Amino acid sequence: MLAGQGNLKSQLERAFAARTTLSEVDRRFATQLAFGTARMALRLLPLLDSALKHPLKPRDQDLRALMLGTLYQIHWLGAAAPLCVNGAVDATRTLNKPWASKLVNAVLRKFPANLLAESLAKQSPAEQSGLPPWWYAAWAKAWGPDLETLIEASNSEPPLTLRVDGDRDTLLKTFQDAGISATAGALSAQAIYLPEGGSPASLPGFSTGAFTVQDEGAQLITELLEPAPGQHVLDACAAPGGKASALLAACPDLSLTAIDPVPHRVARLKDTLARTAGSAALGQSKVAVYCADARLAGPWQENAPFDRILVDAPCSGSGILRRQPDIRLLRTPEELAKLCALQLALLKALFPLLRPGGRLVYCTCSVMPEEGEGVVTAFLRSEPTARARPLPERFGLLRGPGRQRLPTAAGPDGFFYAALEKEGAA
Repeated sequence: MLAGQGNLKSQLERAFAARTTLSEVDRRFATQLAFGTARMALRLLPLLDSALKHPLKPRDQDLRALMLGTLYQIHWLGAAAPLCVNGAVDATRTLNKPWASKLVNAVLRKFPANLLAESLAKQSPAEQSGLPPWWYAAWAKAWGPDLETLIEASNSEPPLTLRVDGDRDTLLKTFQDAGISATAGALSAQAIYLPEGGSPASLPGFSTGAFTVQDEGAQLITELLEPAPGQHVLDACAAPGGKASALLAACPDLSLTAIDPVPHRVARLKDTLARTAGSAALGQSKVAVYCADARLAGPWQENAPFDRILVDAPCSGSGILRRQPDIRLLRTPEELAKLCALQLALLKALFPLLRPGGRLVYCTCSVMPEEGEGVVTAFLRSEPTARARPLPERFGLLRGPGRQRLPTAAGPDGFFYAALEKEGAA
């Protein structure tokens, strides 16, 4: 991640795939350590870099990550500093860099637990947020009184949230009988929260498609679409397939076209749908999956015009920062501007494919106003046949033509929702 070699989740997946003998306990600890370090990296990096006499070379960013993880263990996990330092020194040999053992030892011993705590306590509110300065300023401007709660939720460890494709009470009892802590969600009738997390594949019912991993905020999108039998529905940014499978579960008798422009993501989309192939929903539906860019014409438009279009647009992911903490190290203001341009381009390309009287639902897992109300407002100004449908309060704060839900520590992720309808008779 620090060396620009991909996102944290994909790197962990590759590491676990190469170490098949790791126990589930070890995997969970490694995940907690990696994600926690990413959450606090921007707080720790200034302290760590100030302790280095010379900046580390690009090929030695693994040593920087090693030392960051050690400092995280000492301060946030309460591990004994001497043991952590000794473990980091030993790890330099595992990394085939024994020459770095003295360096790592010397740098880390400059931070006994009490001094590390004092240094972190002296940081400004912006520094303590763990966000890049531009990101903190954007949130402070947009969310004011809610800023502290928003940051706290974004730096928390998220619960594992499931969408049940059958009877929720039955699955809750199954979990209870297996000694798994689980509670029902308050917003979606299909949501279950597992506060202690864990591997979804190890849960009872996974292999039979009894549930899908999906945040409760994302589950509300199906409600906005209101799918009905016989409709032609387009999921324009469909991977990894959670919302597509939710649509099929909610309304078996529909025609679904699901597209995504990235081949490996399309493979995940197909896997998700295949895992629910035993359900009546998928068996009765007409489903077509394409690897395609929604901005470009292609065979995927065969069923146009569509009665419903879902645009779960690529975005900054700022609303799911707690699930992808490394994006704070990857996103830039320039990238945010490019994402907004892409989101607007998707709306302009897809709205003409909507049947008069039909509905397009636009959503992002973002809490950056320019990706939500900004994009939709700009689109409505350019499209005279589009109008925004009022949304219930349960979808969050009223923001322009849509509603914004901010993440909460024990609840849903952050989402922006807007429902756009095309004038004319259905």
